[in-house]
Amino acid sequence: MPRHATWLLSLALVAGCAAEPAAAPAPSRGADPRPRMEQIKADCMKQKGFAYIAFVQPSQPKPDRATYEGMKAYRQKYGFGVFAMHVYPKDPLAGGAEADIPVNPNDKIMMKLNSTQLASYKKTRETCLRKAAKEVLNKDVTTMDNAVDQLNAASARLEAREIDGDPELVTLAAGFADCLTAKGYKVSSTKPEALAKRGPDAFWAESNRMGDKQFPKGKEGYHYVPTLTPAEARPYLEREVKAALEDLKCGKEFYARYAPRKAAVDARVMDEYGPLIGM
Repeated sequence: MPRHATWLLSLALVAGCAAEPAAAPAPSRGADPRPRMEQIKADCMKQKGFAYIAFVQPSQPKPDRATYEGMKAYRQKYGFGVFAMHVYPKDPLAGGAEADIPVNPNDKIMMKLNSTQLASYKKTRETCLRKAAKEVLNKDVTTMDNAVDQLNAASARLEAREIDGDPELVTLAAGFADCLTAKGYKVSSTKPEALAKRGPDAFWAESNRMGDKQFPKGKEGYHYVPTLTPAEARPYLEREVKAALEDLKCGKEFYARYAPRKAAVDARVMDEYGPLIGM
């Protein structure tokens, strides 16, 4: 199962305890644009001779990480949210592969195609995505990868300005980093955003290395999640939980300010670019 490291990790990052928000989320665009986009894609695909079912992925349950106690409870079970998917395969909060999450009906359509038909189907789907993105969102995209790249770029711009550019967060990050270093954790950057991602990134890197050994590595930026049984994954999760709780303890004051700023950035990015990737 491929994962795009950047945007998925951005969405999976921890939230912290409540604090004074320094930046408010952008106003909502109003009605969800995804149904209209999906209908345009379905009509477009039909016109080009392909079956396609308009499908909007329903909202899934999200962990309560808006407060310190909620965040602590999440980390006590799921750590940073990396190896938990193997230990709890039916748990949607863990991202388990066996969780009861609606499957896109177009997956079944594609499974019935031969390699030549599938290549043509995917190329046509990208053409229809461009049409829907332009008509509904007035966005110019070339492929789904390009849509993800645009989302990542927008997120990076806002993070640089509103998180790494926050003097108070910079000060809090220094103390956070000192505490982690004293506990034996490697800290390669004390920039607030990099520091918040340090823990998840370390465990995703470990997971990616395992996946690369099991499966041929995809193009740059993509990795495959390793295949692990719950018993095989549990020792990794136990180590991850320990690291996540120590990270939380060291960064309690840091996360109190970081969390609302990060939530504001994510809300603005997802409101503008999320519909491009079906979110």
